[in-house]
Amino acid sequence: MKKRTIAAAGIALGVMVILAGCVFIGNIHPVASFIATPSSGTGPQLTVSFDASTSSDADGTIVSYYWDFDDDQTASFVTPAAAHQFTIQSVSQTFRVMLIVTDNLGAEDQAVVDVTVNP
Repeated sequence: MKKRTIAAAGIALGVMVILAGCVFIGNIHPVASFIATPSSGTGPQLTVSFDASTSSDADGTIVSYYWDFDDDQTASFVTPAAAHQFTIQSVSQTFRVMLIVTDNLGAEDQAVVDVTVNP
């Protein structure tokens, strides 16, 4: 009887060890980050370059970069670079540019930078 109990305990322990190795701990979210160059300037039109190459994902890769330029224009890329031309009328305007990065498992993060255009 003792042999069966020890064997059963050994099998149960082996199954627990195997299952412990298969436990999914989750997806680490990416980190969105970008630089706008220049971040301010004179208009009526100002072209700004955006570099999101400092964005990262610790346990995978970033598969998309979605840009909202705060002027009813958006763009989506698979590379971290973008450029956009802002247009103002007669008064200064600050545009809150938002970047959303998505990793290969669907997790997202966002970052925001203000771009100011003066007349």
